[in-house]
Amino acid sequence: MNQSAYFFDSDGAFVVEQYNDQAPFASFLPGIAGVSGRPAWAFYVNRGQAIASFGVRNKDGAFLEFFPADKAYQLTASRGFRTFLKIGDGPTAIRHEPFQRNAGTDVRQRLYVSEHEVGVEESHPRLGLRIRADMATLPEAAVAGLLRRVEITNTSPVSVHIEVVDGLPQVLPYAMNQWILKFMSRTSEAFMRVEDVASRVAFYRLRVWPTDSPQVEPVVAGNFFAGFRDGLLTPVIVDPERVFGLAGDFSKAERFFADSALDLDRQVAGNRTPSAFQTLRLEVPPGASHVFYGVYGHAASPEVCLSFVAEAAEAGYFEAKREANRRLLDRIGQKAFTATAKPLFDAHVRQCYLDNGLRGGFPTAVPGGALLYLFGRKHGDLERDYNDFLLQDSPYSEGNGDFRDVLQNRRVDLFFEPALGTRNIRYFFNLIQPDGYNPCALRNSRFVVDAPERLAERFAGLPAVAALLATEFKYAELWQVLSEAGADVEDLIAAILVEAREVEDAEFDRGYWSDHWTYLVDLLIAYRAIFPERLTDLLLETGYSFFEASHFVAPRTQKSVLTAHGVRQYGAVRFSADKQAIIAARAADKHRVRDRHGLGEVVYTSLLGKILTLVANKLATLDPAGIGIEMEADRPGWCDALNGLPGIFGSAVNETIELLRLVDFTRLALDSLDGSCDLPMELAEFIAGLQGLLAEPEPSAEWFWRDSGNLKEVYRARVFMGFAGELRTVGLAELREFLAEASRHLTAAIEKARMPQGIHTYYSYEASDYRALEGDKAEVLGFEQHTLPLFLEGFVHALRIAGPDEARRLYRAARASALFDSKLGMYRLNAPLGDDALALGRIGVFNDGWLENGSIFLHMHYKFVLEMLRAGLVDEFYADLEKLLVAFRDPAEYQRSPIENSSFLVSSGFDVDPRQHGRGCVARLSGSTVELLHLWTHLFLGPQPFACRNGELCFAPAPLLAGTMFAANSRTVSPFGYDEILPADSAAMVLFGSTLLVYINPSRRDSFGISAVQPLRYRLYDGNRGSRIVEGGSLPASMAQALRDGQIRRVDVELG
Repeated sequence: MNQSAYFFDSDGAFVVEQYNDQAPFASFLPGIAGVSGRPAWAFYVNRGQAIASFGVRNKDGAFLEFFPADKAYQLTASRGFRTFLKIGDGPTAIRHEPFQRNAGTDVRQRLYVSEHEVGVEESHPRLGLRIRADMATLPEAAVAGLLRRVEITNTSPVSVHIEVVDGLPQVLPYAMNQWILKFMSRTSEAFMRVEDVASRVAFYRLRVWPTDSPQVEPVVAGNFFAGFRDGLLTPVIVDPERVFGLAGDFSKAERFFADSALDLDRQVAGNRTPSAFQTLRLEVPPGASHVFYGVYGHAASPEVCLSFVAEAAEAGYFEAKREANRRLLDRIGQKAFTATAKPLFDAHVRQCYLDNGLRGGFPTAVPGGALLYLFGRKHGDLERDYNDFLLQDSPYSEGNGDFRDVLQNRRVDLFFEPALGTRNIRYFFNLIQPDGYNPCALRNSRFVVDAPERLAERFAGLPAVAALLATEFKYAELWQVLSEAGADVEDLIAAILVEAREVEDAEFDRGYWSDHWTYLVDLLIAYRAIFPERLTDLLLETGYSFFEASHFVAPRTQKSVLTAHGVRQYGAVRFSADKQAIIAARAADKHRVRDRHGLGEVVYTSLLGKILTLVANKLATLDPAGIGIEMEADRPGWCDALNGLPGIFGSAVNETIELLRLVDFTRLALDSLDGSCDLPMELAEFIAGLQGLLAEPEPSAEWFWRDSGNLKEVYRARVFMGFAGELRTVGLAELREFLAEASRHLTAAIEKARMPQGIHTYYSYEASDYRALEGDKAEVLGFEQHTLPLFLEGFVHALRIAGPDEARRLYRAARASALFDSKLGMYRLNAPLGDDALALGRIGVFNDGWLENGSIFLHMHYKFVLEMLRAGLVDEFYADLEKLLVAFRDPAEYQRSPIENSSFLVSSGFDVDPRQHGRGCVARLSGSTVELLHLWTHLFLGPQPFACRNGELCFAPAPLLAGTMFAANSRTVSPFGYDEILPADSAAMVLFGSTLLVYINPSRRDSFGISAVQPLRYRLYDGNRGSRIVEGGSLPASMAQALRDGQIRRVDVELG
């Protein structure tokens, strides 16, 4: 493989030369259609004409069938877009299909990847043709769709006549689904129909919804295809036999390539899986090009489709949409604008911001004054074939996600949108249950109007609006109903949202992970970095609720099960039909915990009350050795592949460390406060009981495990149906003492995990003594501890609480261990697992170096790199920068664009196929994106850019930029759509999405270390290009506040 096969062109697109002959990879288009558009999803591979599948909403909404990556690599060249050319006339005409393998050594085939579209190009010198096809999703339109632009250029010295057939050999009518495709594809063909073929607009749908039910429901919406050239519709081919003849495997266009003319009359338009081709004849002079377009989309009805087609026929429509799509993605990317001496780093930050938002959503101001998280979705794709993604196919599109994923990916959002304030803190803490767990599946928020009658007069004559306001509704649903009613949408939405409140939209889904809550600590620390003066008020602010779940964690004696292999912990999470019935009977706020044991009013507390709920539950879940927090609820922590560990009484020190961080954060925030707070009586008594245990002189770990666990089980049984409703007033001084005792206990617990080789991460426990109970249940009376091999995760968390000496010890230990991959210069997820790996879960099934076993799992690797930096190992970070970040890796080894993250890189431990070492697998959407963004903010701003000094707010960044990050020459950049000049010796970023922050370093020395340069003065530019200079190392309160409020266009910071 040639390194020159991968490069970036002058427009910043990533190019793969002879892409059909390179190692396969999979990726996707962003699927963002703008606030008023309807998104489509689209996946591509470096085979054929790239697009492997696309559709709307989810896999069941596929127009081009969804296949996992392995099959997509095999099928895209035949089942994806095809272009057939007859060049010349009569029997001497040349038949050619571009973009296929084995086209000849003189034929150049290129794949072009940019953030907004994907394209393929073939240059064929013998034919004198260059064919280029570019694909992008359609923005800001009444339909969802994939836009295809094909350009054919005559590079020969003579005019050439070409007959073209272009499109898809097989598409799916709307209302098909994955199950039908897999098990009933032949029978389902009887449901299929294609309409409007004669009008050159093909509308594909099933006749009725394919259910075996007495209620027969016609399908209204449909998929559609239309081809255009010069504003005119081209003939469509929906009968694949007209192109392929009897070549039902689509291997060759036998009928089209025959000498006879193409017959478009009486096409079979039903009872067969259809195609979506267009055909046209071109006369191309020397040096000239002809362009034609195809739209493959989804419309709510035939009428909506035809209305769109009429609009699309207007001159310049498709080029305008293609440019609008580029601008849309550019506006998003500019929020993470970076300009250093390392353009690959700058591009990597921008790409990570885009991909981070695709999983966590982008905070967006919408009519009515709300801030919504738009354009997110669960990270499912060709390689993550196990995940069911969802793109809401409507304006103001939101998607689904998992609690942990979304929470992690929103960690640094205040650095991009400070107007969020406490929004994410409130949203995620409200999802914490009284037992310290949380629902897994998130669908963002809904709105509730508590007194819709106050709006009755305003919406008289609009029954659909009144009906919606009686429910918990999505913003998009409200927008749709008002739009269909012909109302003044913006005015009425504003009036409704004044009366509405947001409620969290979530569900239990599939279990309780032991680590989900830990990322709340990062949210709190990020808030302190931007709003330090508001922290104490935040803790005591009330109005926080508890999420109500119908599932509970069983007591220990109910989930300790006798098996042939000993005592195991199985069936730890149970469903309560009684609880579900109570929840279902509620008219509103169904999933908010009530008093009167579920039958009263919603229970509210302070943020401090929610934090104490977590602290108490997790402190009482320390393992029998008093080190790790138990995996007591059927699911492991961050490393999902350790799915067997909960069954063998697993625990992890990671969560112990995060609990210590939460405890110490809260202690510090309460340090200067007097007064008290009200807590639910049950929680207050639970805390008092734990405080009594902590006060015991030198309690044994197993005694604490048993007694604290008993307290926890009693508390959980009392509150499962709801709180009683009685409050207890607890003094803050008393709570500080409880937190101090908890801190001491947790610090001692973590010390037990340290060892010369670094730190242990995971433990399992074997029941060495037990008492058999009724049935197959047991009461465990004694345990034998087993430690797992080294995991990088433990080092990551330990670095977060390490002083300088301990940080250096941990770093050196990791580097000297099997965690360090010396060939790649990166860090593996774990050391070899040994002979008992299968008991740990699927991690033991994977070959070492692949997926979640011994690979360079980029999320955890980037976590480690970030914590190196935060722990003060800045020299070590820069010494290995170009090995640690994928942006600098050789793309011939990485085998995809280096500015895009992968879930994992194949490590050198993978001996099944050493050629794969360093290859990036599973594209883009992982937690690695937010780790890189956090690293970016830390490099440019330090840990605490806003601070309170002498009781006053100030902006005091402490950048950690090496001299090599400052560009030697001046540059002109356009982060906001207009030109800004960056002087020589500068590095810049956009802060808060609206302010250009420029560091000027004439000496180009490091801004860290013994000879560090530091801020000397600031020049502030307002929106009118006026400026003022502030001497000193920080900005005072008024200017710091103006900066946070987006009132300063640019800040130049001179370092010296």
